[in-house]
Amino acid sequence: MCFGGGPSAPEVKYVGPSDDDIQRSEQQLQTYQQQMAQQQQQFESQLQTQIADAQADTESLRSEFAAETAAAAGASAADTSAYTTTAQQTEVPVSAQTTSSSKKKKENKSSLRISSAATPQAAGSGLNIGV
Repeated sequence: MCFGGGPSAPEVKYVGPSDDDIQRSEQQLQTYQQQMAQQQQQFESQLQTQIADAQADTESLRSEFAAETAAAAGASAADTSAYTTTAQQTEVPVSAQTTSSSKKKKENKSSLRISSAATPQAAGSGLNIGV
């Protein structure tokens, strides 16, 4: 019942991409790299512009604050002669107002007296204190 030949292995061929596919892929890769370089260049130029603008604004603020500080220092130097302060202890004059009361406060004397001997110890007697 054998008809001659034995089993044979299938033929396997390894086929890669064609030269046209490789060239297309390389072209797409080059296009992608060019686009990325252009985007990076645009980003760098925008970033440099923003940095330069921020530095210019900071420098203008610094010069403005320096001018204000100089003006304030000049104004305070001119005003120091008008205001002189000293610190020394003096006696309180007789006509000085004080915050103490003029008469002693009358204290109320409590009339509540609690005696433990007044009522016998039983349920409900004594102080009504909630616990």
